[in-house]
Amino acid sequence: MSRKYRVLEYAPWLGASPIDWDYVKVTYLGKLGRGRVISNLELSPNGKYPVFSSQTKNKGEMGQIDTYDFDGEYVTWTTDGANAGTVFARQGKFNCTNVCGTIKTNDIVSNNFLAYVLSIETKRYVRIDINPKLMNTEMAQIRVLVPPYREQIKIERYLDQKTSEIDTLIADKEKLITLLEEKRQAVITETVTKGLDPNVKMKDSGIEWIGEIPEHWEVVKLKYIGKSIMGLLYSPKDICGENEGILVLRASNIQRGNIDTKRKDNVYVNKEVNENLTTHKNDLLICARSGSRELIGKSAIIDEESAGNSFGAFTTVYRSVYNPFIRYVFQSGLFQSQIGTYLTSTINQLTMRNLNNLEIVLPPIEDQDEIQEKLDRYTENHKQVVKEIKQQISKLKQYRESLIYEAVTGKIDLQDYGEVSEPLVAERGEKYGN
Repeated sequence: MSRKYRVLEYAPWLGASPIDWDYVKVTYLGKLGRGRVISNLELSPNGKYPVFSSQTKNKGEMGQIDTYDFDGEYVTWTTDGANAGTVFARQGKFNCTNVCGTIKTNDIVSNNFLAYVLSIETKRYVRIDINPKLMNTEMAQIRVLVPPYREQIKIERYLDQKTSEIDTLIADKEKLITLLEEKRQAVITETVTKGLDPNVKMKDSGIEWIGEIPEHWEVVKLKYIGKSIMGLLYSPKDICGENEGILVLRASNIQRGNIDTKRKDNVYVNKEVNENLTTHKNDLLICARSGSRELIGKSAIIDEESAGNSFGAFTTVYRSVYNPFIRYVFQSGLFQSQIGTYLTSTINQLTMRNLNNLEIVLPPIEDQDEIQEKLDRYTENHKQVVKEIKQQISKLKQYRESLIYEAVTGKIDLQDYGEVSEPLVAERGEKYGN
């Protein structure tokens, strides 16, 4: 089927688009609305209807409640925060929190097609400020290309198939990373509790969750071999610009076992900080308080670049001459399982008292050095493998986005892709159906 193209004078960035496609504002494609405030206290494990919020995990679902606010076909998007502009197609009975915008699509556009289009378009319209936003007023003004309804269905079916294939590949690679991380923790746990010599004589550690250890190793509490230091307290008036004060390291600066000092969300304070609250090389920075249980105990060793900063009240520094070895103990399953015994359903906190009383296996210095060297090499190799897999995932995501863009802007001609039943087209009216 021959197709004619044109370049829109007011949207030259789209390049050539099919001449029979309209270029319209979102406000003409449906009724815009918004979710409401729904607290975690309202959620019920036996609830019937999903509640969607700002997170992207599990398609944004944060739980269920017994009532619903929306019923039908909608496109929803995240209005506030780091995920502002993230789009989902929804169908059926559901709820949205107040950080979600909603579009009840009309007969002009297919719900799934609009979701694909907006997944490409919205990010360009997000207001980047202290808290990124894409509110209803901005969403209403976004313009999108709208093909005849029959072709919309063909495009969404094509993209459903292709993106599903890509998503499966991405999921497989993400699962591989998870398995590699689990293997890494198992290797570390085995090494820091059993050592490198499989023939060494063993003894009972006297602690059930540790089991047997090399005969010449000891079990000690952290308080006897180092010092825990609570982080810096500061108020909003102390916060300043990057060149006006000292960097305060927080849990967000702990990334994959390393300290990241180049983050956009760094906090600096203009306040006198004593030597005790200044990081030293080989200190261990630990997340001690967080809204997420999974982050408690997350740690990283201070290197030369991150030394000389301070650290916040929700973190703790553990200072010991044994830290090059202890850093791996903190990454082991043994350490994480002990932390779990101190957390409750209401308190996500590792107090200094609890940290000081944690028990670890401590080898002689010469064994520590050998273990550290082996785990350094193993960790470096592990990081390289994971990095390569993440690069593959990134390329797949870029390809997915490029494929969507090419399809929803008419660069891929899908007029002859499959068949669309006449009754389905007729439901949406003659103008956009034929």
